[in-house]
Amino acid sequence: MAILSPFMQNMVNEQFPFLATTNSDGSPQVGPKGSLHVLDDSHLIYYEHTFRHAYENLLTNHLAAVAVVDRKAEKGFRFEGRAHIHENDSYATEILEKTNIYERFPRAAVVVIDVERIYKLDNTLDAGIRLA
Repeated sequence: MAILSPFMQNMVNEQFPFLATTNSDGSPQVGPKGSLHVLDDSHLIYYEHTFRHAYENLLTNHLAAVAVVDRKAEKGFRFEGRAHIHENDSYATEILEKTNIYERFPRAAVVVIDVERIYKLDNTLDAGIRLA
């Protein structure tokens, strides 16, 4: 597992992250995930409630990438790894009962992403360099 530094963790929690997945034919899908945040120093977590493209793609191949950038600072990171979907299990219940998600959505799941690789997305010649 790769380790997210405190700087990376703050960026994920303070900026607006985007999740990228691919479907069974390799077509990309990317979208914002407002609930995505740091679970611990090697995992990201978000609450799935649309159950559409990203959810279906993660069921198919479990591969996820999360990009987050601070536009003003022109610094960012891409975190890649495997996603684990928790729906209707004790872990999902434990996590979701601490949120107000059911006030807006009738169904929800918890997605945990194991961060396996981290890449730099700074606006420099170092963009794309693997950090971990």
